Amino acid sequence: MSSVGTYTYNRTNSVLFLADNMRNALRDVIRETGLSPQFLMDQWDNWVHKAIRTWADSGHLRTIVIEFYKPNATTASARWDFPVEYTGSGVDDDMWLDKAYLRQLIAKAAKPTSDCVYRILLTHSPNPPTVPGTNLSAISFLSTGQLTARSAGTLVATPHLTASATYWG
Repeated sequence: MSSVGTYTYNRTNSVLFLADNMRNALRDVIRETGLSPQFLMDQWDNWVHKAIRTWADSGHLRTIVIEFYKPNATTASARWDFPVEYTGSGVDDDMWLDKAYLRQLIAKAAKPTSDCVYRILLTHSPNPPTVPGTNLSAISFLSTGQLTARSAGTLVATPHLTASATYWG
């Protein structure tokens, strides 16, 4: 019975570490574009954190996405995808976020213009659990138009989960 408790405890720590560090990574991406991260923080408290925790814990979370766009546009000006994988290192104390690497990626990525806004989207596998206290609905991605995806490798790692980064520019 203690092995089940240990797995649950460690898995919960991995999910929390991933969620907290993805918030920090998103905040850094937004801040470096010259936009305010206040909208992210408001949405984080309203639904994003709950959804990430619920779906990562159940294994349904697939991608955390931030789209930058001009109001009323159908095409993104810039975009970042953070795919989540459920194959971690397997080592209990192996938890990290590579902030220096993130800074390098941000410096290379396309910057949206100052008249852009952003939104956070999450993708999941079929039949995810309901996120308590939210009313989430399906939404479509904006077109990436002329943007090209550049896969950048692992950004956050835990014993149970990893998140990599792809930026569009």
